[in-house]
Amino acid sequence: MTKLNIEDTENERPARHLRFHYDSITSVMNSIGTAWVFVLLVIINLDIGGRALFNHPIRGVPEIVSLSIVACVFLQIAHTLKVGRLTRSEILLNWLAKRYPRVQHLLNGCYHVVGATLMIILFTASLPLFKKAWRLDVYVGAEGDFMAPVWPVKLIILIGCIAASIQFLLTAMHEFRFALKGPAHD
Repeated sequence: MTKLNIEDTENERPARHLRFHYDSITSVMNSIGTAWVFVLLVIINLDIGGRALFNHPIRGVPEIVSLSIVACVFLQIAHTLKVGRLTRSEILLNWLAKRYPRVQHLLNGCYHVVGATLMIILFTASLPLFKKAWRLDVYVGAEGDFMAPVWPVKLIILIGCIAASIQFLLTAMHEFRFALKGPAHD
């Protein structure tokens, strides 16, 4: 019995190691997104101050903000999901958790599988947009005034979709494990 537990632990080490690295990556992505929100706050306030005090706005702020909002969402979505802060209605799930916890975990698992599927679909739909932005060197803004490349945001969308789909699948596996074993075994 003890030997079996030791073997199970050794077999789980690579998975735990990968999970640790994945969690570190999503935490770094979340931190970058949070820092970028702060940078946006500074840029927007400087632009407002420049407009109000000197009648001279900072060039490209609307373009930077519009690109950055999308980038921040995709940088932070996997971590948001991991910590259970993704917005959703849980009225039915809370009711099920009290009466039928295994059914609640089963539905949560199905929810996360659907989420992973949607992220994969979004990745598939976004990949040609990234390729086009990269190949054609697409920019936003006005030539001679302010121009910013679009491809970095398209790449962040792809990375965010991959990270979110992995997180959805990891959470689904956890929920299905609870649904099968029940709370007494975990």
